[in-house]
Amino acid sequence: MNKIEAWFRVVRPPIVFISIFGASVGALNVTLAQHVYLDPFAFLLLIISSGLLAAGLMVHNDYTDLASDRVNRPQKPLPIGIIAPRTANIVGIVAMGLAVILSFCTTLTLEPNAAYLPYGLNLPCGFLTLIVMLVGILYNRVGKYTGLTGHVMVAFGVGVIPYWGAIAVHPTDLVSMVPLAIAIAVMEVGREIMVCAGDIKGDIKAGYKTTPVRMGRERSLWIVLLFYLGFIPIFPISYFGWFGFPVMFGWLYLWGAIIFEIILIITWLDTYRVMKKGDDSKTWRAFERNIRTGTRLGVIFFQFILLFEVFI
Repeated sequence: MNKIEAWFRVVRPPIVFISIFGASVGALNVTLAQHVYLDPFAFLLLIISSGLLAAGLMVHNDYTDLASDRVNRPQKPLPIGIIAPRTANIVGIVAMGLAVILSFCTTLTLEPNAAYLPYGLNLPCGFLTLIVMLVGILYNRVGKYTGLTGHVMVAFGVGVIPYWGAIAVHPTDLVSMVPLAIAIAVMEVGREIMVCAGDIKGDIKAGYKTTPVRMGRERSLWIVLLFYLGFIPIFPISYFGWFGFPVMFGWLYLWGAIIFEIILIITWLDTYRVMKKGDDSKTWRAFERNIRTGTRLGVIFFQFILLFEVFI
């Protein structure tokens, strides 16, 4: 593994892609629903800043996860020494800092006749990015020692992605994307517990106090199921316009969310089935297959559904 490949792995392009894609579909859907002008330069800033924020958090996470990765994933760049921990720490912080600066600028435009320019700087998006950065650093530093609180920190950062994209281009609408953000965050709490259940051996050795470490794999998986099912009553709010929220999505979103929920349940069932057999190597592969790949592909599928909503 050379240094270029090592940095490629540490940045985790699938996560960066999901973040950029999620922020973009949030921006596109809110501009369509609210008939807001979408400036190309502002959209470019959105893409760059969301990518930098995700990449910075991933690099910094590898720095703080080094003790666990030495057990669970000793082949990663930091455990084998290709990238120095101090370098990863600095690069992660700098990337996140640049993301915060750029996020304040997403309402700036090169178009003199732009129909929508409420601020010289995008204060809501900038401060939200700063909060996401600080929560991410806090999680990387201490989150895995705090049990459920740590999982909620991660879920907040994931759930806020489409909301972040929406206020990046329409900072006076702080409401429309709230139900979707909450639905994704609730689901992501469960998914994050699943990730930690897969990493339980390394987390125990590193001294982490995740929910699976505290409660064991089997009990924690039942908690995962509760959060997965918690997605069901929340996601229709943006379709039906319940509780005074605006209708943001149509029938494609509704069916896409249902299929996404089915994917979550199937991956949970397969993981639980394999775990009950008591074969550690097969259990590890099941977690990797269903969580690292299966649910991640499910998230990308759901994001494509949100993208297609823009065009129907």
